[in-house]
Amino acid sequence: MQKVLFISSWCRWSAIAVAPRCLDAGRKTRLTDLHRPRKKYRSMLCLGVVYCALLSGCQHVGKSGADAGIRPNVNWPSTVVAEREFPAAEVVIDERRKPSRLWLISSHEKGVAQALEFFSGERVDGVQVESIDSNFPAERLDYNFAYSFIDSSGHRYASIPGIPYTVGTDQPSIYGGWKDRKGRGHEVVLGDYLFERKIVTGPNGISKHIDEPSDVRPLFGGQSICETTAYVARTQARLQEAEPEFEPMTKIVADYSRERGCWVTLPTLAVDLFDNTILIAIGDRVIRLSSKDLSPIGSMGSVRIIDVKE
Repeated sequence: MQKVLFISSWCRWSAIAVAPRCLDAGRKTRLTDLHRPRKKYRSMLCLGVVYCALLSGCQHVGKSGADAGIRPNVNWPSTVVAEREFPAAEVVIDERRKPSRLWLISSHEKGVAQALEFFSGERVDGVQVESIDSNFPAERLDYNFAYSFIDSSGHRYASIPGIPYTVGTDQPSIYGGWKDRKGRGHEVVLGDYLFERKIVTGPNGISKHIDEPSDVRPLFGGQSICETTAYVARTQARLQEAEPEFEPMTKIVADYSRERGCWVTLPTLAVDLFDNTILIAIGDRVIRLSSKDLSPIGSMGSVRIIDVKE
């Protein structure tokens, strides 16, 4: 029986603030309309990989091992904050302020939620939540709730719609990217997962493939993950203008859930900050990673990032 480790590569569209692109059996299809559902493509591309089994340099817990290469962006505060502990469900981005503010919004209970501004760490309790009604455009199907609150400076947010920036589980999509000064770069893909493809021979002598979730417990010191299979983040070359000598990489990003007693590997939301960094919610943490190498841009706590070598 032969065992090979694979990364799934179903392609999908998801409601995010970048134009998602799908993988379709070696070619790419670009969907240019934002926040608008389209037909899902179901071609499959499997990439053979092997574990980087707890070797030195495989795990990142704390500072980044490489230059993040953050592009100057007048919209965001100049900071290298890399992690916040907050159960983010949606995001409100205020581009009217200089610098812009990025509010993480929790799930609501009886019409009340909490908010946390990622860059400053400011928290607001008692956020009022209302369901989106027909006053919003019908095509904005990703709008579910609107939020009202006042921040510490006295600025009032009134019925501001939140965006989930949801990471899908059925098919991976492009949620961010990295560019150099010449505009060359690569893309960040989320939603892939690891599985083992076993080749078995039946009693009749005919071989067949059986796909099973990969056992990644050795990568977590014998501890289990919360999902049935480990989800991964990876980088891929752009169809045009890829940077020279680009080498794709695949990583498991995980946060330990004390309540469940296992490691969460499935991101729930992702926001491309368009400055060569990406914001990812995993478990009860929201982290900011370099889009170049998926490393944290600053100090992190319990979140674990594990290389999966090709």
